[in-house]
Amino acid sequence: MSFQAVPTLQQLAIQGLLTDEDLSISALERLHTFFYPPLFEQAFINRQTNVVKAMIISWPFPCLPLGSLIQYVHEDNFQAVLDGMDWLLNQPVWPKQCRLQVLNLHHIESGFEERCVRTQNGFSRPKKEPLKKDPTTEGKQQTLKVLAEYTHIFRTLKDYSDHFMQWLKLRKDRQGFSLNITLTCNSLCNPGWF
Repeated sequence: MSFQAVPTLQQLAIQGLLTDEDLSISALERLHTFFYPPLFEQAFINRQTNVVKAMIISWPFPCLPLGSLIQYVHEDNFQAVLDGMDWLLNQPVWPKQCRLQVLNLHHIESGFEERCVRTQNGFSRPKKEPLKKDPTTEGKQQTLKVLAEYTHIFRTLKDYSDHFMQWLKLRKDRQGFSLNITLTCNSLCNPGWF
């Protein structure tokens, strides 16, 4: 006789929210940060692009470690992430709850939720310090930093990698954007991109 694991209340709440995209999006401004990582993870895996974009716009943590979900990347859900970042970059004042500073695309095996909550850039910190709110940047436009390994992105995104590199290049060269791009490359990296 085998037993099926009973879903937790958190899993049931996320399942319920994601059955109605409009409800999910409208609930974001009142949603406790505890629900953000698992809700984003499930929306990203399910390719619910409207929810993904809305969550980027209101992301309450300094880092979005998307590299932890790289095996679920498809053109549509990745484009939703870029669309959310574009929306933020075009705003003179960001939504009050948005704390996004780093989009980390480095492939990391460990849990997405833990990387969201306990890190500044998607990599482990030596001490478990609480994240501090900065009242001088709250609700204002901030700098977005994209961390990516070119060869890994090229392999993962396949045909879409040229579009992503063009997206990065256009935002780096454009006046008025606050986008900080860091690419780590090996010998296969095309140095002419930046």
